[in-house]
Amino acid sequence: MRKMKFNYSLPFLFALLFAFAACDNSFIDDDDINIIDEEDDNDSEFERLSGVVTGTLGPNETYWVTADVFIPEGESLTILEGTTIIMDGTGRPGRSPEINVSGSLYCYGTEAAPIYIGVEEEKRTVANIFRGFWGGIIGTDKAQDMVFEYTTIEFAGAPAEGGSSIVAEGEIDEGEPRYAVYMVNPEGNFIMWHSRIAYTKDDAIRLNGAKTLIAYSEFAFNGETGGESVNTKSGVVGDFCYNVFYGIATNGLKAANSKGRQPQCNNNYYNNTIVNSGWRRAQAGRGGSLNYENGARGEAFNNLVVDSRYGLRLFPPDDEPDMANMKWGNHFYFGSDEEMVEGFHPNNGIIGQNIPGWEHITVPETDVFGGVGENDPLFVGYTVGNYSPADFRANRDLKFVTNMFDMFKLQSNSPALTGGTTDFSPIFSEYVVNGKTYVTPLPSTFIGALGAN
Repeated sequence: MRKMKFNYSLPFLFALLFAFAACDNSFIDDDDINIIDEEDDNDSEFERLSGVVTGTLGPNETYWVTADVFIPEGESLTILEGTTIIMDGTGRPGRSPEINVSGSLYCYGTEAAPIYIGVEEEKRTVANIFRGFWGGIIGTDKAQDMVFEYTTIEFAGAPAEGGSSIVAEGEIDEGEPRYAVYMVNPEGNFIMWHSRIAYTKDDAIRLNGAKTLIAYSEFAFNGETGGESVNTKSGVVGDFCYNVFYGIATNGLKAANSKGRQPQCNNNYYNNTIVNSGWRRAQAGRGGSLNYENGARGEAFNNLVVDSRYGLRLFPPDDEPDMANMKWGNHFYFGSDEEMVEGFHPNNGIIGQNIPGWEHITVPETDVFGGVGENDPLFVGYTVGNYSPADFRANRDLKFVTNMFDMFKLQSNSPALTGGTTDFSPIFSEYVVNGKTYVTPLPSTFIGALGAN
């Protein structure tokens, strides 16, 4: 088993050992959990977890998950600020643990002390971006709440094993990549707030049911040859705003009212920034930024789409969204290449395609778009035009991206600082989960997630 290397002084080690001895380990059921303390070459110790884990982890501690962790129905696990969870996986059967949630998971990081759930540092290489070392955070149909505040999740997507609940539920087959986060209960709550999911084999988040708020979060390099950052189905109602998506295989945000659950899939997508997305999906005609289909509904406004395969796509008949309850407009598009420009209003969608029976679905006058290289959004820390579609398809753009909220702010003379609309409301004004209230951000008059520097 690979060990984490620390370079601690002896006084620090004595203090650390005293802290471990004094801490309350009541969250551990000793009959169900496997904890192994091992010494590395520098005589430091780590707590290794598997089996049933409830109660509290952290703050400011490091834990290694060596086999599947289970949060039982009616129980909860809270992870506090500054905590690191190392998922000790190889991406191979039997060695790719998951966190299986039948109860509730609350990750309460802070801006100053975020939570990390991923792999040890020596595995964090560009060559491993789509490796999928561990199985993800997998909710069963009993899961009540999943909350991620200031939490980073990386390198998930190992193949599902026969005993995984996601296989038993019929979502994927044994051997297919698991999602970084999966939830399947329309009666549950899902919050992602100031968080980040990066370097996943397939979808970052797949929701088959949950009252959902995803805001102020980052998504980078989700999906090797396919997969969305956030892929929602029937039973998912909520707001998705002020997020940044970079290098996504297919869409940043996708909604479909499939799976036959209630309520109807109803997602508002507004003030998001999506860059360099949609190119790794090998299948022809598949997305690149925002997508509604199969009876889903929602409102989509003020999104900034740059160098991506498609703009907002409303799937064509006979798999169209709930057009009577769709509203959209005020999008800003930029393309460095002719193929990108042609995809602003996709010819395999409904908007502006003069389809018989749908001739009235024209390009919104509020959309901003032009020819190749026109309407540069003028990001503070990123220059457009560095890559072509061929580069994206060949993965020549792969890199670690860790400062997206700085990169994609707008310069003071950006044309995207105006043109947004505030003439609509979030689906829910607030979300109350586990005694905490999350006030839904209102739309802005700038376009995209970040506004001016």
